Parts: sequence; C-alpha cells; structure tokens
Amino acid sequence: MTAAVARRRFAMKILAVAFSFLCGASTEVSADCRDEVAAAFERLRNSGRPYRKEVTRVISDQQAFHGTVEFLPPDRMREITSNGVPGYGIVEAIRVGQRAWLGGGIWPWTWRELDPGTVQMVLEQGKDFSTLSDQPIAADAVFECLGRVEYEGTAYLGYRARLDRARAIVTFTLPDAASSEAQQQELSRKLEQMPQDWRTVFVDPERMLPVYDLVARENQLDRPTNKAQYAYPNRIRIEPPIWCSIGLCPVDR
Repeated sequence: MTAAVARRRFAMKILAVAFSFLCGASTEVSADCRDEVAAAFERLRNSGRPYRKEVTRVISDQQAFHGTVEFLPPDRMREITSNGVPGYGIVEAIRVGQRAWLGGGIWPWTWRELDPGTVQMVLEQGKDFSTLSDQPIAADAVFECLGRVEYEGTAYLGYRARLDRARAIVTFTLPDAASSEAQQQELSRKLEQMPQDWRTVFVDPERMLPVYDLVARENQLDRPTNKAQYAYPNRIRIEPPIWCSIGLCPVDR
C-alpha cells in the first residue's frame, strides 16, 4: 500500500467517526415527558394538515446548511436545500403522488424525473424523498418537563433531553503505527472535551404540535447548532416543475 493510499484511507476513517445523538438519562430530570414529545411528532405526521419545516445546521463559523421542506397531505412534498457553499446553488425535490423530480434551477436541463419504479419502492418502504426528516424519539429517551417557556417572544410547552455522544470505534492500519495511535488518541481526547449538547423541543400548547426542535449547548438556545422550525399555513401549493409538466425533463431509467 502506498503512503498516499494509506493517508487517504486514514482520512476516510476519520470522517467515519460519528456522533449518534441519543437521548440519555439525566440526574436533573424531575419528570419524564418523553411520551408527550413523541405524541407531538406523531400528531404532526397524522394530522392531515399542510405544514412547512425550515432547518438550519451550523457546519462551521463560515458555513451553514439551510433547508425548507413542505408537506401537503396526502401525497405532495417539496424540499429545497443549500449546503452554504458559494457557487453550489440549491437542490430541489418535488413529489406529487407516484411521481418525483430532482432539480436545481429554472431551466429544463437542470431537472429530471426519477424512475417510477424507484419512487414506488421508496414509498412502499414508508419513506419519502426529503432529507430533512424529523429526529426520532428513542424509546429510552428521557425528556425533562420544562413547563411553559417563552422563546422568541411566544410561550410554549418546553421539553429538554441531554444528548449522549456515542462514537463509532474504527480500527485501521497505517504504515506508521505509532503515528496512527497518536492521532486516534488525539481525536478521542477532542471528542471527550466537546461541550454537552441538549435537545429542546417547544410545542404549541393549543394545537399540541411541535414548533421548534433545537440542539444547543447549555444556556445557548439563542445560538443553536441545529434548528428546526415548524409552521402550519392554511394553504400550501405544490405542483410538478413547469418544464416537466410539459414533457421536457428526462426520466431516469
């Protein structure tokens, strides 16, 4: 194995080290309201009403991911995402019934229709084409009941859970084993020193639907690293891309 290949593999292994944010136990929890949080998201999925979800994820001081997804029951969805990198533009996905399209601009050559067989397979698995799916509420999650909390000028029912950091342990071999071990130890040290994050969910007390789903450090809700905001407009319109509706978009096969 060449040194260049080894370095590339090492870099890929480092990227594979991930955090899975699982709600863990907290000695500060006075009551477990996990079921109330899960019920709010279940109510959202089964309400039959249109809604919009806007997501912001802080990647670095210079980059943030933005995404908006709209759902119009029973079978329409539109999502627009931007990775925050200048020059990359947006990516848009639209689904209407059993048909779905991907694109990123106003011109017909930027759009394509997904293979109908692929669309059917995805839908049969109970999935959709949105990359902005809600974070699951684990069965063993522990959410602290915060009562009525004011956030951005409005009072909500608040819930909070500590996020445990779980690492994927990766083993690999480099020509310089000592260097590999040192780098792995340094990575582990940095992961252990990362500040504690909390997941906070705010629910509309009247409709009992989620309004905010935030990930932030202690006492830093005004600067969340991950922010999802839900809105429930009376009307959302989702149609196929205009070029595709007149047959100008290629179909993946």
